[in-house]
Amino acid sequence: MQLLLNLLIILAIISWAVVIIIRTFRKVKVGGKCAACDYDCAVKKLKDQHGRHLLQH
Repeated sequence: MQLLLNLLIILAIISWAVVIIIRTFRKVKVGGKCAACDYDCAVKKLKDQHGRHLLQH
């Protein structure tokens, strides 16, 4: 029973982290600013690199 409870807690934490990551990617994708956009974050660099890649083809 305790193992099941621990697995449910771990699943909830991982699910919440995935939701936050997806929100951040969507916000950056549409050109919005995330909380750390005072500098070039990794997500922003990926977005810019992906955009340039699409323009080249």
